Amino acid sequence: MFEWPYILDYWFGELTPQGLPDLQSRQFWFNASRRDDQVIRRRFFTMVLLASEDGLRHWRAEPGGALAEILLLDQFSRHIHRRQSLAFRNDALALKLAREGVDRGRDVSLPMVQRAFFYMPFQHSERLRVQKEGLDLYYQLVRTAEGPLRELLENFYRSAQRHHDIVARFGRFPHRNAVLKRPSSEEERTWLAQDRSGFGQ
Repeated sequence: MFEWPYILDYWFGELTPQGLPDLQSRQFWFNASRRDDQVIRRRFFTMVLLASEDGLRHWRAEPGGALAEILLLDQFSRHIHRRQSLAFRNDALALKLAREGVDRGRDVSLPMVQRAFFYMPFQHSERLRVQKEGLDLYYQLVRTAEGPLRELLENFYRSAQRHHDIVARFGRFPHRNAVLKRPSSEEERTWLAQDRSGFGQ
């Protein structure tokens, strides 16, 4: 079994002195291939299952460990179960851990780009109030960053804004309807025909 530093090394690689990830990591985050999904499934499936059963709670004593647990639940689950309902199964627990971490200040000692992923469960919620919380967290992150790091974090903020706007309009993410077996409204069907990104799902 891996310990939590391995999770962070796998996801972020080595950050520059300015706190920037390498290009390979950035491409992996947002343009992962089917092979990337398969590698994550092979290496981390058991750990995602363990995290989903609250079996890694001892990691939360360290900010990096709390982030690693969130990554397993929020990001790795999406790779392992891409375009399946199981991709969202761990969202509630990931959000619980993220909110608990923010409330206890576990996020503030992490590098800024790692904090962006600490807050990702807020962005994945279908509750507007939670979306607003997440948007504020990303805004605060951007306003304290400078240079190329700020540019990268602005991309995270724009993504959070887009997620917020979709939930504000529909009360949920329509692109999840099919895999969650939810009927789509006429307005949602029209929107889905025009916007097929699905945020990778």
